[in-house]
Amino acid sequence: MNDGAKHRVLVINAYFDPWRMATPTRLFVPRAMAPYFLAGHFNRQICEVRVWDEAFHGAFVDRRLFSWPDMVVFTGLTASFDRARQLAAYFRCGNPKAVTVIGGPIPRALPGICKTVFDHVCMGDAEQIAQVIQDLLGKDAVDPAGAPRFDMTGPKMGLGFVETTTNCNFACSFCSLTGESRPYLAHSDDSITRQMDAMGRVKGVMVLDNNFFGSNRKGFEHRVKLLGDRWRAGQFRGWAALVTGDFFKRPDNLKLVAENGCLGLFSGVESLDPEVLKTFNKKQSLASDPLSLAQACAEHGIQFDYGLIVDFAQQTMAEVDAQIDGLIRDHRMPMPGLLSLTIPIVGTPYFDTSISAGRMMPGVLLSDMDGQKLVEWPREPVGQVKAFLRDMLRMRGRKLALMRHVMRHAWHWRKALPAELTALSVVRPLHRFGPRIGLGSPAQMRQTWQEPRLTYSATTDARRLAYRPLIRMPDRFAADFEPLAVTDGQGRLTDAFEQARAQPDRVG
Repeated sequence: MNDGAKHRVLVINAYFDPWRMATPTRLFVPRAMAPYFLAGHFNRQICEVRVWDEAFHGAFVDRRLFSWPDMVVFTGLTASFDRARQLAAYFRCGNPKAVTVIGGPIPRALPGICKTVFDHVCMGDAEQIAQVIQDLLGKDAVDPAGAPRFDMTGPKMGLGFVETTTNCNFACSFCSLTGESRPYLAHSDDSITRQMDAMGRVKGVMVLDNNFFGSNRKGFEHRVKLLGDRWRAGQFRGWAALVTGDFFKRPDNLKLVAENGCLGLFSGVESLDPEVLKTFNKKQSLASDPLSLAQACAEHGIQFDYGLIVDFAQQTMAEVDAQIDGLIRDHRMPMPGLLSLTIPIVGTPYFDTSISAGRMMPGVLLSDMDGQKLVEWPREPVGQVKAFLRDMLRMRGRKLALMRHVMRHAWHWRKALPAELTALSVVRPLHRFGPRIGLGSPAQMRQTWQEPRLTYSATTDARRLAYRPLIRMPDRFAADFEPLAVTDGQGRLTDAFEQARAQPDRVG
């Protein structure tokens, strides 16, 4: 592709920030690691590889680099399809010979349109990129070791990342993994060892598994021991992982992970309403009370974190308000690390139910499905729910109460948790619900300032600034800056969306 010179490869995580900020989001954990796993399959002696994560590095707005890559590999969440398409247009305009490759959730949910937009479509895991590299650049361009390029992840802020399993053994109705129906699998010891070696010495490790606990007891214990051996050898001070609610049903699980260096656990509590959990097919979380789980974890020196999902199609504002007030009143209770609306992700049972039940609003764009705006009809008047949602997500009217809660919570658990975790329990909630400070390049900050204001509803939000090309583009790229609409003016699925998610051989 480069007449003897090194092949120029850009691996990019496409991302639309829910708050419409083009500047970097550096403190969100966990980071997207797929780009670095993908980058590891390129032979650095033959390929010059760069990675750009639009969540961590901010929006890719450097016009000088549109002509740089010969090959661009895209990954990202389904709602970021429009963004990946826009970027592909920029790179093709800058370098007509550039080859575009996409993998991950986007093509698995939208195979029809991806085949028409990108040159190569990967439906499997990150390892599939090795065959694509061989086909496009030659066998010598593939790194046989395939170790992730953690050396490119700076600034790391002391964190390292490792993945020991893929997918999940549960089938929550709203989860994209359920829609993909792929089996829960453990990485080989060799794979985990390569990742650990590539990571080097770090302060802490975040295990990226969707469900570290899994369905195989012996496999879980073995993976814990692998982490524990590295911890005892001094490679890191501790590690954290995501587990499902069934993990906590056996008290000895906490003892086991604590003895092997675990300092933090995240679990998807999702809702404090059992009826809502049942509609999510989230039976494993029916007994997941944040206070009892926080207490059980603290007894072993482990910090507990969790996420909450609000569903205004099932819950009233008064019910949600009372739950948040209850969390803030009890200083023993941790505040959620993630607070979001239910997202009807394409391909999931929840999406199908939402469509068949007529819950989807009219004019919903795929990029609207970010968990921070209404895309389904609420039980109560939309105008009132929008105002409530705006205040809830930023804890408006509760700032002082939140600050008191955070300080009292840290003080209460100070003897049970290490000093670093105590400090983290103060910083994270204040950062999560505090003001957004957009610091980045001048171009990123300018785009952030110019963004239309959020209205917190798909029916009234103006289009993001990203839909306006940064540079003058030939007419043939006009379609690449049109959003993919999921529903039409009556709330029915659009023909364009139906074609986008159809299998390629069914696309007319």
